[in-house]
Parts: sequence; C-alpha cells; structure tokens
Amino acid sequence: MEDPVYLIKSRSGDTLIQGTAEQVSAWIKQRRVTDKDELKRQGWYLYEKDEAWGVISAFPEFSGPAAHSSLRTIRRQNLWMLSVAAVFGLLGFSLLTLNFLMPAYDASKRIAASIDAERQAVMRTQEVLASKQKAEAEAKAAYAEAARQEALARQADANLETQVKRTAMLQAEVWKLNAQAEQVRSTMPIVVRWRDSLINSDKFLVVTNTSDKVLRLLVSVYDAKGVQTTQQFPLTLEPVGLPGSTKESGVGEAIKHDFKKAEAAEFTDVDSSKFVRFRPVRLPCP
Repeated sequence: MEDPVYLIKSRSGDTLIQGTAEQVSAWIKQRRVTDKDELKRQGWYLYEKDEAWGVISAFPEFSGPAAHSSLRTIRRQNLWMLSVAAVFGLLGFSLLTLNFLMPAYDASKRIAASIDAERQAVMRTQEVLASKQKAEAEAKAAYAEAARQEALARQADANLETQVKRTAMLQAEVWKLNAQAEQVRSTMPIVVRWRDSLINSDKFLVVTNTSDKVLRLLVSVYDAKGVQTTQQFPLTLEPVGLPGSTKESGVGEAIKHDFKKAEAAEFTDVDSSKFVRFRPVRLPCP
C-alpha cells in the first residue's frame, strides 16, 4: 500500500500544498501550518468517510490517539449546528405560514423577533469567524517573527565567524611584527670593514659601534674549516659621537689578527650588565 498524500487547503478552498506525513510533521514544527489548518488525506480510507476535509488535530498521525475523540466532538458540534440551522429554517417557514393565518399585527411581531434572532446568530457567526481569522493572523505573525529571529541568528553567527577570522589574522600579523622587532632589537649594532694588510696578503678588520651605548664584545677566530681556534680578543667599542656619523670610535676597533681567506670572526656580546644581549654574529674573511 502506498503512503498517503496530504492536501492542505488554502483560504480560497483550493489545494495550497501537498506532502507526506513526514513533510507535514516538519511543516508543523516549522510553523508553516498550524493545527487549525484543514487538510485531506489521499491513499488510505478516511477515519470519518463523510468528512473529506478536516483540521490537522483530527488526524492521529499528527495529534495522537486523542484526535479520534476530537473528531467525534467536532462531528457532534457540526450536527448540532445543522440542527440549529434546521430549527431556524423551520422557524422561518412557520413565520411565513403564520403571516397568512394570523392577524397582521401578530405576524409582524413574530417576524421582528425572528429577524432579530437571525441577526444575532449572524453576529455570533461573524464573531467566531473574526476570532478564527485573528488567530490565524497571530500564528502567521509569530511564524514570521521566528523566521526573522532565525535569520538574525544566522547573520550573527556569520559576523562572529568573520570577526574570529579577522582577529586571528591580526594576531598573526602582531606576532610577525613582534618577531621582526625582536630580530631588529637583537641585531648587533656594528659595522665591520675588512682592510688589506700592508705587510702580506692577509686582511684585518676594523669594527665600528653604530649605537649610542658602549659595546663589550669578545671576538673569536674560526679557521677555514669552521673550527674555533684558541685566539680570542676582547673588544670595547665606544658609541658614535653624532647621529649618522661615520667616524670610527678609535678605542679597540682594530682586531690584532691577520685573517687569511675563508677564516671567520665571531662577535659575542659579553656585557653582563644587560638583561638582553645581542645575538652572536660570524663574518667570514672575503
């Protein structure tokens, strides 16, 4: 047996949408339809064969076993309303009959009373219809508000995700800048000049301090194979006199060693009075 299909009725009496029981249940949860909307089932025999359309609460697959009792109650109400309508019809027929059988003044009184009763019945019917329309409007407004809040929540999630990504990018940039600043701070502020020896083909070097602080260094000599030798020279460099000056400090700036080609000099900051020292620098002889 194929699964039944449910047709949901529009205000004009036409079929608005149709779907399976699972789809209708999802629509109810999403508040696209309410338990007051009318639907019709196709594919199974009806629980009440003389009622093709019924409210959602009359279907047990959506409202549970209590829907049978609700359906019987609705049917009794419908029968009662039909009885009331029949009574009004009989009353109107009786008034017409009395209009011809009784004196005119008595008939006019009864007609006036009947018209007033009918007017009141119409007013009550209109009030019920207005209440139903108001409830439907409130339900649709609540559904629209829920949809709006859901859209706002999705937008807030998207904004938060974008902000998190932006914060991560900024944090990475800060780390990069800090690393660059740390590298600059830790770079030894010296200028090394290799000069040719006047007595042989070797070279000697002259070191200039480019900072405004005294530098206390230890110069170690490495041979052509990169092995440290026993030759080490303490070096104290006075700061430059003026900003941008190229004047050499003149105090301990020349290393008393003739460097051969491929030998190297390594400069190490040995100032114990500083909390952070400069990184060692090794320069090969050209």
